[in-house]
Amino acid sequence: MINKKQILNIVLGLAIVLSGSTWAQTPEEAEFEAFLKVHQTEFSDYQAQQNKEFEAFVTAWQDAEKQYLDKIAKRWQDPSLPSQKVWVQYTEKLDRRTSIDFETGEIVVELLDSQSDEQALAFAESQLNQLAEVSVEQTLHKDPIYIQANKNLAMQNIHITESGVSKKVDTAAEYMPNKLANNASQSSIHAVTKETKESKIQPVSMADQSVLSKKLVRQTLGGAKPKIVKENNRTRISYQLPSTTLSSQAKRYLPQVNQQAKRWNLDPALLLAIIQTESSFNPLARSAVPAFGLMQIVPASAGKDVSAFLQGKPMLLSPEYLYKANNNVEAGSAYVHLLSHRYFKDVRDSQSRTYISIAAYNTGLGNVAKTLSGTKSLTRASIAANLMSSEKIYQLMLQKLPAQETRNYLKKVVKRTAYYEEQLKRL
Repeated sequence: MINKKQILNIVLGLAIVLSGSTWAQTPEEAEFEAFLKVHQTEFSDYQAQQNKEFEAFVTAWQDAEKQYLDKIAKRWQDPSLPSQKVWVQYTEKLDRRTSIDFETGEIVVELLDSQSDEQALAFAESQLNQLAEVSVEQTLHKDPIYIQANKNLAMQNIHITESGVSKKVDTAAEYMPNKLANNASQSSIHAVTKETKESKIQPVSMADQSVLSKKLVRQTLGGAKPKIVKENNRTRISYQLPSTTLSSQAKRYLPQVNQQAKRWNLDPALLLAIIQTESSFNPLARSAVPAFGLMQIVPASAGKDVSAFLQGKPMLLSPEYLYKANNNVEAGSAYVHLLSHRYFKDVRDSQSRTYISIAAYNTGLGNVAKTLSGTKSLTRASIAANLMSSEKIYQLMLQKLPAQETRNYLKKVVKRTAYYEEQLKRL
């Protein structure tokens, strides 16, 4: 029979082994432990460097916007920059401005210098035709804010490529001793989940994507005569896009939406509703945050989550990358998938998950979780959600979400999802 002293010795021996004491380690185990420490330090350094680059990008972009706005204000009493639903561009001399309001369907061309009506109309028509002929990529590369932001970053030795800023993260196996590497390739250190393997970003060819379709421009120029207003030294010419513009723009991006909806098991009507609410199908949409493209991806937040999910490491998705419709719809759809099928996967009712995901897409995980459970715990939020009907969750969020913007956003997306569900039935 084992006495108490023997039991004590066994327990003490186990404690020493579990404590990681080196005397009980084989040489290979000691080498592996040393590798882990090195790898952890290098990964921490990588994260710190990457966070620095993310912050540098945001600052560089916002500084570039401020510089350009100050420059415009010297010529225009009402200076304006591109936004989520309005694209604005100026001539190099800053004496002419073209804006497209994708939400109201109005195109306005303004000239500061004195022009005859014929000359002003000729310039306005040339601007509309240009919108259908010049690609989004070409438009971006001529954008003074984009150019200045890259210059600001270059001064810090940070360069944004088409895919974004990223530094190579070596896999664990590349640091390991040969014998351990074979075993580690099967471990969680080197593992890539099935979900990520199947979702890996594939190279996307650059479509000849213009700001407006040629058909839409032809219909606009062939429709009602534009309104011409002259005031002081400004000539203002306004066109109204056809009433079918919104549905035409939606159809334009439907192939990408259907592809991603099928890939992530999402409702294409929901994705269309989110795009309309975020950007009104403005392919050059941007916000001050900054966020970019049709689904308004914020590189420093949703972009990090999506790239980590799709590529296995967080990357700074560049404006050039996000202004490609294929990439943007992929990133936005993947983020909706993450919200619904990962972060709130424990919410059993699918309609409840949809409402929660819509709100989280706008305001973030923490605010939604706190609305549901009083804490930012996703686990507690999911438990609370499972105790309510989907309708109760919807009404609770309409009343309790901290920002009125998010409450309105939720209502709009839900309403527009129903609208697109009916529209898609007719196709």
